[in-house]
Amino acid sequence: MSVTYEILKRLVKAANIKKRWIGMSTEELLDSRRRANAKNRIPVLHDDAFEISRIEVMGFPVLKMIHKEKTDRANLFLIGGGMISAPRPGSIKKALRFAKETGLDLFVPYYPLCTDYPLTKAYDMIHETYRVMLRDYAAEHISVLGTSSGGNLALGMVPYINDGHGDTPMPGYIMAISPGTCVDTDEEWRRMAELDKKDVAIPAQYMKTAVEIMRHGDDSVPDYMIWLQRGDFTGCPKVTFLYGSDETLYACAPSFEAAMKKYGVDYEMIVGEGMFHCYPVFPVCKEAKEEWDLMIRRMKEEAFR
Repeated sequence: MSVTYEILKRLVKAANIKKRWIGMSTEELLDSRRRANAKNRIPVLHDDAFEISRIEVMGFPVLKMIHKEKTDRANLFLIGGGMISAPRPGSIKKALRFAKETGLDLFVPYYPLCTDYPLTKAYDMIHETYRVMLRDYAAEHISVLGTSSGGNLALGMVPYINDGHGDTPMPGYIMAISPGTCVDTDEEWRRMAELDKKDVAIPAQYMKTAVEIMRHGDDSVPDYMIWLQRGDFTGCPKVTFLYGSDETLYACAPSFEAAMKKYGVDYEMIVGEGMFHCYPVFPVCKEAKEEWDLMIRRMKEEAFR
């Protein structure tokens, strides 16, 4: 590991980020996130190469970053936050960097969170955002990238389409970075509990609390939205998974691999040895910069083939 990465990891550990996810009741956690989200603002971005605007889908904002030099390729960019935190301004600026480096038009939804809604609301809104994109881009020219819980939502588009939305074509490619899903088996929990000793960001316990949070009092939320490894991935396009080997969510990677194999999905599993949660989108050390570059390269290869 590079010295920069070791310093970064120690700083994250010292900040005790894991404590933000546990140590309080579910309602206390949700209240604290509601207060934080109320202070969050959608940043005003300017870039000479883009037309940047905002639309509404189902009453929720979507940022559009459209290249002035026209392209027929686009990406649906789903930023995570445990389904309870809105995208931060820094994440939006990073999305613009992603758009510049990939050459893709970008749609970034501020999807409804489980602080106020069951998870079905987020899936519905993201599906509608995708359908808005289909007005201007062919399905095979639309890729989807998601980080953390956004990775769950990116992958989850496939079982959602298979769950009564067959009139919607599948996107062309999906990249899921540290996709968050809840623990479904004792074996997954055993692996997650072991990884919890190494993880500096996401506590294993939250992935049990998340079941209640994602339901938000609604027992009709489909199982695959909570335990994505149960989903129907029939017709799924190629998927790239990126994990750090030292993150709790990596515990569910074998279950995702089993699901991909069951449905004959073309997939690749990229694992950063010794790396933490969502490390490719924090390109401040050698290892993360290399994976950011790989992420950009793979996205371009799949989008423009």
